[in-house]
Amino acid sequence: MDLLRRFGRFLYDFLVGDAWELFLGPIIVLVIAWGLLRAGMPDAIVGLFLFVGVLGTAGLNLVLALRDAR
Repeated sequence: MDLLRRFGRFLYDFLVGDAWELFLGPIIVLVIAWGLLRAGMPDAIVGLFLFVGVLGTAGLNLVLALRDAR
C-alpha cells in the first residue's frame, strides 16, 4: 500500500507540480470543446476555440508566474 501511495504522490507531482492551472486548464477546455461538438458546433470553430483556450491557459499561467515573481 505504501508503494501505491508513493506512486500516487509522484504522479500528482509530475502531472500537476506547482502549476495546477496548466493541468486543469486544458482538461476544462477539452470538456467544453466536446460539449460544443455534441451541440453541433462546426469543427473549425471548435478547433479555433481549442487553440485559443490552450493559449489562454498558458497566458494565464505566465501572468500568474510573473505576478508572483515580483
